[in-house]
Amino acid sequence: MTSETNIADRLAELELKVTFQDDLIEKLNQALIQQQDDIRMLTKLLEKMSSDMQDLQESSVIDQKLEVPPPHY
Repeated sequence: MTSETNIADRLAELELKVTFQDDLIEKLNQALIQQQDDIRMLTKLLEKMSSDMQDLQESSVIDQKLEVPPPHY
């Protein structure tokens, strides 16, 4: 009788642990999905900022032939 009760208690404990682990795995999965979405958004933002910086650098550079010398020359 004690052996059967002990086995039933151990089985109940294992089932409880599995339930908690399943819940934890689902929460971790949702956190991972959110992080992946954040990384994608940040990557797109970084690419846009890099492109904007490149455009600014290109627009601020003038061909030497078109550059007017300063008035003191």
